[in-house]
Amino acid sequence: MRSSHNDIDFDYRHHHKGLFATTALVATTGFAAADVSLKGSAQMGLQGGDGAVTQFVQDIDVTFSLSGASDNGLTFGAAVDLDENAGGVGTDDAGVAIFVSGDFGTLTMGDTDGALDWALTEAAVGNAGSINDDETGHAGFLGSYGDGIYDGQILRYDYTVGDFGVAVSLEMDDTNTVDDGYAFGARYGMAFAGGSVDFGIGYQSAVIDAGNDFLPGNVDAAEVGLGAYAGPGVDLDVDIIGVSAAVALDNGLSAGLQYSNWDVSASGAPLSLDIKHLGLGVGYTVDAITVSANWGQYDVSMGGMSADITGWGLAAAYDFGGGLSAHAGYGSSDYTDFGGSNDLDTWSLGLNMSF
Repeated sequence: MRSSHNDIDFDYRHHHKGLFATTALVATTGFAAADVSLKGSAQMGLQGGDGAVTQFVQDIDVTFSLSGASDNGLTFGAAVDLDENAGGVGTDDAGVAIFVSGDFGTLTMGDTDGALDWALTEAAVGNAGSINDDETGHAGFLGSYGDGIYDGQILRYDYTVGDFGVAVSLEMDDTNTVDDGYAFGARYGMAFAGGSVDFGIGYQSAVIDAGNDFLPGNVDAAEVGLGAYAGPGVDLDVDIIGVSAAVALDNGLSAGLQYSNWDVSASGAPLSLDIKHLGLGVGYTVDAITVSANWGQYDVSMGGMSADITGWGLAAAYDFGGGLSAHAGYGSSDYTDFGGSNDLDTWSLGLNMSF
């Protein structure tokens, strides 16, 4: 399925399995070995929703992954997502991530998660997925926190010992007009009789400059009354604290919770905005069938005013085996507290093919 959060994950925990080409480049001088792998997916189906014409939808995604090992035991690699413009690589991530790893930990640069997002689990655990991401495209869903406030090119260092891991990340301001963004995160997972549980906690700091039209998650500027939003007009300091917990049982049931608090303020301006986000999700898999649901809400407070943005999503899938699966997804968003749409809905139905 297409992902609402397209950062490259080298261990592919969040992607369908299925490698259709692997090439081993045998050692010559200075190299022990290198692997080049190719994997992909394709979708076809229908999509529609409120204010949208029901129409065919199709998508294809191909990722090249390269990896190797040095003589002194370091591992290194890169991944290129070909549905993005990798020709723009340089000072932008352009769908590319590169890493080097050893006993010291792992250093990753490019299209990857910041430390807060790395540490936390999204509410949509056990997600069945859909071909148009309807179940994670609603206004209440939050996937990547403050990542992307700048250009999306992230440098992250992470270190894991057993079930415990820590990370720190940096996202730079290429314009050199505001402070760079940074984040810290920690996560812990453990197994128990009948399942496993994961916990995460983290902090992120960033500055939204005057012309930056960043909004959290999937929030639609027009629906919250910002019209042709072209940035806040002043630089905004953003501090985010987040926690998450997720459980996966051996019987196929999984559930997750994420909570974050956003403190937004403007230097030299009488503006203080407090945003609290809560996300809940549940999924269940039995044999070839997976069903999932998630709900999320932003509680926005400024001065004596308070308003909510809410959304929920549903998804179902049937696995035919061999990489072919059928998917249905639905998402609904509610902006009525801001004078926007009530029950703004989207849906999709179709097939996913993993190679």
